[in-house]
Amino acid sequence: MLKLRDNEWGFDISLDNPFRIFRVLREFAVTAIGEENIVDLSRGDPGYGFSPSVKGREFYSFLLEIDTIFNHPGEHFVSDNRDDFDTLWKKIQDHANKTYNAQKADKLIEDFYFFLTRIEKYAKEQGLNWDKKKIVFEMFKYCALSGGSYLDPQGETLVRAVVANHYNEKYHLGIDYKDLIFLQGVSHGIGVVFQLFNDPKIDFLKKGDTVMITSPVYSPYNTIMQNRGLVPYAIPVNPATGMVEGDIDELLKAAPANTKLICLIDPNNPTGFTCDEEFLKKIAAFAKERNALIVSDEVYGDFFFERKHVIMHYAPERTIMIGGRSKIERSTGLRFGEFIVQKEAQKYIAENILKGKLDQAPDFMSLLIFAKGPGGDIRGEFQHVTFVTGPSQYLGVAHMIFGEDDRNEYLRRIRVSMESFYEILGLPYNKNLYYACFDLMDIPGNTRKGMKPEELFVGLAKKGVVLIPANLFFSEKERESKDCRMIARASLPNLTFSNLQRAAKLIKEYMTS
Repeated sequence: MLKLRDNEWGFDISLDNPFRIFRVLREFAVTAIGEENIVDLSRGDPGYGFSPSVKGREFYSFLLEIDTIFNHPGEHFVSDNRDDFDTLWKKIQDHANKTYNAQKADKLIEDFYFFLTRIEKYAKEQGLNWDKKKIVFEMFKYCALSGGSYLDPQGETLVRAVVANHYNEKYHLGIDYKDLIFLQGVSHGIGVVFQLFNDPKIDFLKKGDTVMITSPVYSPYNTIMQNRGLVPYAIPVNPATGMVEGDIDELLKAAPANTKLICLIDPNNPTGFTCDEEFLKKIAAFAKERNALIVSDEVYGDFFFERKHVIMHYAPERTIMIGGRSKIERSTGLRFGEFIVQKEAQKYIAENILKGKLDQAPDFMSLLIFAKGPGGDIRGEFQHVTFVTGPSQYLGVAHMIFGEDDRNEYLRRIRVSMESFYEILGLPYNKNLYYACFDLMDIPGNTRKGMKPEELFVGLAKKGVVLIPANLFFSEKERESKDCRMIARASLPNLTFSNLQRAAKLIKEYMTS
């Protein structure tokens, strides 16, 4: 078993990275009851309890088949095909009719035409004069959707148009495909932000500068700041309600003068709550007063369908949003995320926040593209690569366009699961989604007071329940003022409804026995 600390448990909740601790806990669980019997709530990955869109996968499979019709050893679509759209369309129909029964073929043909019509609409709205022949060309040139070629470093234009449309429909942001840069998941984007702004030639964040962030927060943010010599200034949030603890005006007023960056995780990981509109307005006003940059991690935004306002509405000129397809499409393995930067922000950040210090980059978007390559530098050694593969981009688009029914059912089941989990534990449920962040000591009837926190989490693991300790999700100041070592984060989409109920019952039984 991998040990992080040389003690009887193999880890220390006060010191060790929680994303390494949960692997130790899994080993305890596997040894005790076998992997097939574990109920794992430690990972922020829905793939264990939910599968990606069936319609999206079926349609993408058909696209792959058509790719073999247009691209094979005897024909290369770009150089050998001069057919008009009607001829291409007949080839697609002929393949469907030859390969499938009449009902299935008709459905695939209908879906394909619907797909083309949707893309044509999105392209037109974003200033692209693309007809259906052009769309087919963009999809099948160089076997892009099969992984046959390097792609546009910013992301395929067709795919960016679809993602931009998604944000416009949900939030009415008025962006287009030029305002997006694709990333290998949201974690890639988080790393790029700090690598870029901490670079000495960019000279924006320096050792000792302050970054405002909430507490609790996704713990890698705390680790990144510690590793780069940045000082977090935490806004404390109640993990059970999502509300700021204290007077927000006083907390903002007390922020150090060198607060240059504000990191929002909205909706929050690990609490599962969104920021309310009043909080966003106050953060925006503070950022303008201090001329601070805002980075908003919004990978969970699609889980709150009633959510209409984001920080970009109140501070569009200084906000970099990071989003992704992974969670809502149950496809974390796609590694398909994006930066969203509105045009006024592209200009304002370059001229007024970075003050023209873009080093080799001609503009701010190019700077982000340069910085997202691997290595310790931001000079664009790998600026020719997207880092999101063609299969990931096009499968993601297939999920977006054809996955609505599956998404709605997914969201319904998550809401039911959340309510049931809290009800079984006997804790109040306050409409958070995806994550539950709770103190194990608050479970009614608790008999485990006095146990070491490591012993508590190991005991649960040996019963088959793996939770992630949330201690290091909290700021150092909060950890000094209260004991956070018994607080757990549970990822509720990680299990089917029946297994989630089983997990909650096992937690309740263990904590009250």
